[in-house]
Amino acid sequence: MQDRPATLLQNSLLRLVRRGAWGHARKFLDKSHPADIAHVLDRLTPADRKSVFDLISADEIRAEVLSLLEFTGRSDLLAGVDPAVAARLLVYMSPDDAALILRELPREHADEVLEHMGESAEDVERLLGYPEDTAGAIMTTDCFALSEDLTVKEAIERLQLQREAEASFYVYVVDDRSHLVGVLSLRQIIMQPPYTLLRDCMVTDPVRVTADTDQEDVARIVARYDLLAVPVVNPNSQLAGVVTVDDVIDVIREEATEDILKLAGTTVEEVSSPGVLRGAWIRFPWLIASFFGGLVAVAILGQFEGLLREWVKLAFFMPIILGMGGNVGNQCAMVVVRGLATGRIDLTSLGRIARYEIGTALLLGVAFAGGLGLVATLLGYAEPRFPVVVALGIFTSILIAAALGTFIPLFFHRISIDPAVASGPLVTTSADVLGLASFFLVAYALL
Repeated sequence: MQDRPATLLQNSLLRLVRRGAWGHARKFLDKSHPADIAHVLDRLTPADRKSVFDLISADEIRAEVLSLLEFTGRSDLLAGVDPAVAARLLVYMSPDDAALILRELPREHADEVLEHMGESAEDVERLLGYPEDTAGAIMTTDCFALSEDLTVKEAIERLQLQREAEASFYVYVVDDRSHLVGVLSLRQIIMQPPYTLLRDCMVTDPVRVTADTDQEDVARIVARYDLLAVPVVNPNSQLAGVVTVDDVIDVIREEATEDILKLAGTTVEEVSSPGVLRGAWIRFPWLIASFFGGLVAVAILGQFEGLLREWVKLAFFMPIILGMGGNVGNQCAMVVVRGLATGRIDLTSLGRIARYEIGTALLLGVAFAGGLGLVATLLGYAEPRFPVVVALGIFTSILIAAALGTFIPLFFHRISIDPAVASGPLVTTSADVLGLASFFLVAYALL
């Protein structure tokens, strides 16, 4: 029900655009909320997206729509746009949103846009100086700070004059050298006697991050302390900016989407509809691992050709044994990757993680080994060793997959590689190859 206005807007806009009713489409957009327009643009083809975006008449609305886009490459919408026009849009945005868009543009085009932004370019250029995906890159410099020597009455008067400050739900307190020394919520200020000094009622030593803190760590801190914003300080503990909760939500959504897609063997780029050829190229490198893993499996089967010819019924149980191993491996990898991303798991808790995942796999292995052995017995195989072989096959496959799903992400995290990048295809392929090898080694030993 919540997407109904956006769906109606999308259907109506497409009909109007494809009929060439540009005037009606423009009026329809003028009456729509920017968030609904952004929701629709994220779901249109690149050609329709560009046509609809160009119909938005007010620069302020176009700027807000640009800042609200989730999957669309915002630089695509500004491609071919005159630098002066693009600069006019970015001026309406907060500096952090403008910097984010400029990072997506080609360097020469971004420099031309900055030249046309006038005084607004200073804050944006400062943010562009910070590494991508850090607190400095996503913070806003439109923050509000007051001297610790002010009274509550004076602070309220200053607040009433600062209508442009983005993170105005907190008041940060600084000393005479601009060092961050305290924080107050608006409620705390209102509840204090008017002539109380801020230094006497502020919360000292507030939670803070440095400009080079990773954005995922910033998100964890905001969630842990239940904050609406977190101050960013420079190496001298001077207030440099503020990361607000809306930026944190974007980070959480972006990082979660990125990890899920990496585990599936693709990237965020594919979500923005890059086209069939580009989509195939993005998936191709990830599938190479599975392809060569399959060739290894073929080689393993070749080594046990005589066994398989004599016991052809082993082939009947290969899909379930490999499938169960792959699923268990993916479950373990997903739990570990997400735990590493949220900070719930770290390398200091390696023993606890291993005990949990391997212990869980042992219980699952025993349960499914018993079930599969029983099924093989009920199917009436005359050789009494055969149910034992398939039971041990699925047990070892599950155990090996759990170990791979647990330790591969931890290994990549240890060598500073995103564990989600390699965990998905690598865990699945490794679990299939080693699970198949263990199954036939057990069969060879017992049969």
